[in-house]
Amino acid sequence: MIQFELISTWDSDFVQAIRRHYTRSRGAPVGKKLAWAIKEDGALRGWIGIGEPSYKLAARRRLGLTDARPLENTVSNFIFRLEHRGNAKASEILRSWHTLASKQWEQRYGWPIVHWETMVDASETQSVVCGACYRRAGYRRIGETTGRTCRRPAGHTHTARVWQDGSVKNVFYRGPLPRLPLNAHK
Repeated sequence: MIQFELISTWDSDFVQAIRRHYTRSRGAPVGKKLAWAIKEDGALRGWIGIGEPSYKLAARRRLGLTDARPLENTVSNFIFRLEHRGNAKASEILRSWHTLASKQWEQRYGWPIVHWETMVDASETQSVVCGACYRRAGYRRIGETTGRTCRRPAGHTHTARVWQDGSVKNVFYRGPLPRLPLNAHK
């Protein structure tokens, strides 16, 4: 049986899992976020977390939007890391987590989750098919990132961001497909 234990995003084991997953990361992203330890039959299986989405993603335009900014009520699954073997498939874990995550997010932040996003780095995936567990859990691949990333220098939260090359990631989306009205292009 799968259980999800709500934990602090500052939990040292969770921060270490993020650093194992993203070797250049300093921890969870800034802004609103929640994290869970994934347990199967009482034993730790892995980690999962959601937070505010990226400001702009070109792939969002494939949803029928004119802007690359996120829609209201969008969250980003910033980490899903299974570190120990178990019986439940990754897609089953994702599907069972969505309901709980939506409920706990709304309790904490006061708004329901409608749109889910995640980015999967194809070069780092251990799966034969990049994002296969997300697809089986109801996500659609909507495109790729540009391969550019930005950061602020450590300890400088109000300085200009520094742009640099990063890896191209596949963008996956779960939720209703937003479409513009036919007369919106006038």
